[in-house]
Amino acid sequence: MQTIKTLLEANGGQLETPCYLYSVSQVARNYQALSQALGTKLIYSMKANNNADLLMRVSHHLDGGIEVASIGELNLVAGGESEKFINNPSADKKFLRAAVASRSTIIVDNLTQLEALEEFIGKRPLKPILLRLNSCVLQGFNEHLPKIRPDQFGMDWPTIEQAIRICKKRAIPLAGFHLFNGSYSFNKAATATAIAALSIVKEMERLYGEPLSFVNLGGGVAENWQQQAFDFDAYRALLGEFPAHITLAHETGRGLMASAGYFATRVRYTKSIGHQNFAICDGGINQNFLLAQTENSFRKLKSPYVYSKHQSQLGACTFVGSSCSKDDVIGQQGEDQLLPQAGDICVYSHCGAYNASYTVTPFLKLPQAKTYIIE
Repeated sequence: MQTIKTLLEANGGQLETPCYLYSVSQVARNYQALSQALGTKLIYSMKANNNADLLMRVSHHLDGGIEVASIGELNLVAGGESEKFINNPSADKKFLRAAVASRSTIIVDNLTQLEALEEFIGKRPLKPILLRLNSCVLQGFNEHLPKIRPDQFGMDWPTIEQAIRICKKRAIPLAGFHLFNGSYSFNKAATATAIAALSIVKEMERLYGEPLSFVNLGGGVAENWQQQAFDFDAYRALLGEFPAHITLAHETGRGLMASAGYFATRVRYTKSIGHQNFAICDGGINQNFLLAQTENSFRKLKSPYVYSKHQSQLGACTFVGSSCSKDDVIGQQGEDQLLPQAGDICVYSHCGAYNASYTVTPFLKLPQAKTYIIE
């Protein structure tokens, strides 16, 4: 935050709000720290933040590759040198064709996608694929796996067996498999998942009749992973039990981008209703849906850092956005903080992942947030 404070002191008057500010150096530090903690390749999940300018500036750090979930995302990185992994359960032939043309590794979600790849055999080089395993498969290989929220992604074990037979019969090269247990699942399930994956490797190699070469153990790493209790030393030791011919990977979105992004919005007006103070800002739920916390049963609104050149009294305040939605409430501060004034800039930290990409901009045709890339 000190970097942001210095920037506001120097350029606060020129800052166009609402906006996002992304730190290239913080992305690099996060990537290095998480890569070292895991001891594997680290794949960046692009859906967390697909800002083209930021990706261009940090692409040389993303040496583990980028996971892409749409043709639009693929077009943004198609010319880059980073290895690309295509992962979308609804990917059609058009998307698959683009994936093959861009020399991407395709993560196959279902048998229909797998069979669609047959048309490329002998026509274009097809990189060895990954089969996506539904998390229900893990329970069959490790009865001590903690409870994981069911989802619709990937294949169950009988379908995986069928997929392997199709790969052998139709000469579709198979690299390995892909796992994902859901957001924020890493601390709870990573160790049990790796234990199951060890057995899955052996069984898939037996069925395939050839060695596998790649396993993505998933992600689910929280943005504050460094402050959470997890024994990375023991985890790396466990991963050392995988065969030497297997390249291991994890993926991350929040763990890499969250702490590298900030959301800034200006106070347009202030007012009181009864005894409650409000700061009406030029940005809110339209530009940063996650700040409004509408998907949570119990809201825990963030308290922004308020950059101000005004003298003010202390008081609690609720920060709201510029839409006509009652849910457009993006922050709160307590009685011990200075009341914001018109023209003040409110800055929210940890807004680098999903805050810009998972939002409702079309509502009211309000402007999108600007983007600033900082070192």
